[in-house]
Amino acid sequence: MAGIREDYIERMIKQLVSALAAIVKAGKSQRTDEALELVQQTSLSLFGMEYRMLITIDAASVAELLGTPEKILALVKLLSAEADLLEQRGDAEGVAHRLGHALALSRQAQNKKATAEGEALLLAMSDRLAAL
Repeated sequence: MAGIREDYIERMIKQLVSALAAIVKAGKSQRTDEALELVQQTSLSLFGMEYRMLITIDAASVAELLGTPEKILALVKLLSAEADLLEQRGDAEGVAHRLGHALALSRQAQNKKATAEGEALLLAMSDRLAAL
């Protein structure tokens, strides 16, 4: 059973990396609307849930819905990518919301299973929020 879970996590990570690369590429090409749509599509693809819902409800509830620290951290990375896009648009309120949610989710992931990656994301989100 552990092998199946590991295969699933590996596929999810590959899909996330590919999606994040496409999001960053679109953002750097000033195709922000396209990049934001990719964020939505990636959420549906990775989690089977609407992105809007995942960013609207509280972090503890989202963490329960997603279940694993790996999925929670994948969402943190999506939130961070969206925050970058919103920053390009000058949407300071949107950036603060996404980073605050990402920070809370990072804490939830660390509570479930502390990892070096989770700690790094927790610190990165904290630093970005402090810089606003």
